[in-house]
Amino acid sequence: MSTTHLISDDSRLPYTIVGKKREDRKLTIPPLLSLVVLNRGGRPYRNDYFRELERIGNFEIISVEGQERSFDVEALSARYPQVCFLLLHQRVSAGEAVNLGMKEAQGRLVLVLWNDMLPGPLSEGLLSRILSQERLCTVPHLQSPKLETVPSIAAPAFYRNRLKTLPMVPSADAVPSLFPFDYCGLYERERFLLLGGYDALISNPHWQKMDFGFRTHMWGEKLLCSTSFRVRYLGDHEAEDTTPDASYGRFYLKNLAVRFDGDAGVLPAGRFLPYAGKQGGSIFSRIREFRDASHWVRENRFRFCRDARSVTDLWETAE
Repeated sequence: MSTTHLISDDSRLPYTIVGKKREDRKLTIPPLLSLVVLNRGGRPYRNDYFRELERIGNFEIISVEGQERSFDVEALSARYPQVCFLLLHQRVSAGEAVNLGMKEAQGRLVLVLWNDMLPGPLSEGLLSRILSQERLCTVPHLQSPKLETVPSIAAPAFYRNRLKTLPMVPSADAVPSLFPFDYCGLYERERFLLLGGYDALISNPHWQKMDFGFRTHMWGEKLLCSTSFRVRYLGDHEAEDTTPDASYGRFYLKNLAVRFDGDAGVLPAGRFLPYAGKQGGSIFSRIREFRDASHWVRENRFRFCRDARSVTDLWETAE
């Protein structure tokens, strides 16, 4: 089946790898787990952080470094041979950073987390059990620095024809979440790549995750929580901006505007005028955006198994 992804080609983003020598995937059995660490904040205690990750297990670790150069990379690379550093040459969104880390990772499962998070025990039994459940992503039971449960389960609902997401605590094992809170989760690498990853052309983190989450569920993949899998924040987490902006239009066309006719997904032409009216701006830009989205939906039409409203039925949320 031919698929075309409505995302930019992040394989063209320039970056440098420092550290562990890459092995030929064709000549080795993929390891069970790799870690992709996204970086934010001042990062003053990196040596201590990698030491903590090293204690959890002998896993491949890919640290995705931002534009701001860290002068300790060479020293850390020598001290921690299982860590490789992916040095970006330009600013990218968090989703693009995940995409790049996922392409470099070798594990069948890839744990994505930030450098202000620390995972709990990652036993081979837990990882093997999660892998056998054939989920695109397993999200953790997230905890605050004081070990309080973070309401990290995103439950979507339509209220008076407006979409909203409700933050919930994981009340039981295997409850669904619309998207991975703060991008954190255990992703099955091959399923992630087949889905197309995060849309690099959606810059707002909230709408980027919403797009990823709706596509995951509309295409029949599973994104569930495991209460046995825990991740703890090491510091305070800032709330993100959920206001509709320029990124919302792209999310709308790829998800909310799509109708499932029982066999395939379609983007009805009648959706154009409401979209153009709400977005405003140049009519020629709106036509181009709608045409690109229509092409993507048509190319991927047989991957859809439900529409956005049907996705919300996966949650029994009391209004």
